Amino acid sequence: MTSSATVHSGPRERTRKAILDAAMTVLADNPSASLTDIATTADVGRSTVHRYYPERTDLLRALARHVHELSNAAIDRADPTHGPAYDALRRVVESQLDLGPIVLFVYSEPSILADRELAAHLDTGDEAIVEVLNRASVDRPEYPPYPPGWARRVFWALLDAGYEAAKQDGTPRHQIVDAIMTSLTAGTVNLPRG
Repeated sequence: MTSSATVHSGPRERTRKAILDAAMTVLADNPSASLTDIATTADVGRSTVHRYYPERTDLLRALARHVHELSNAAIDRADPTHGPAYDALRRVVESQLDLGPIVLFVYSEPSILADRELAAHLDTGDEAIVEVLNRASVDRPEYPPYPPGWARRVFWALLDAGYEAAKQDGTPRHQIVDAIMTSLTAGTVNLPRG
């Protein structure tokens, strides 16, 4: 009997998940880490990693799909279509911040981006984020309009800044979330008027 539940709960799937989880941890901290480093963290042999992922690029592509799935699941759990826009946006920020810097690794790793089909797939899934950003936005006629896709790019750039603040400065998570929300909703620099 081969049901999807059996496939996803068997030892092979647990090993695959252990390797991907280890890759998330190791590569987020050290993008040039070896497969041996990942195997050690996964508590498996290097030959086991090679059995699942014969080449480093195979592992990186699987990791990219895994992180994409985790990101989409986190967006769904954040439930961005319900409640006031500010609260929904905050839940989304928190959900994506919890994934950690592996998101940035996946979306900037050249070997992942070189696979056009995978890169196109990775560019989907954050439509709910764009929708909540649009819901939270108000027209401000005193300012020029933003270029298309600007809010989405700013969202991901602020998450990048949040990951760096946590890693390099030890900034507490709640302070990072507050800073991201303030930057998204009120801007970063407040110049005196007049």
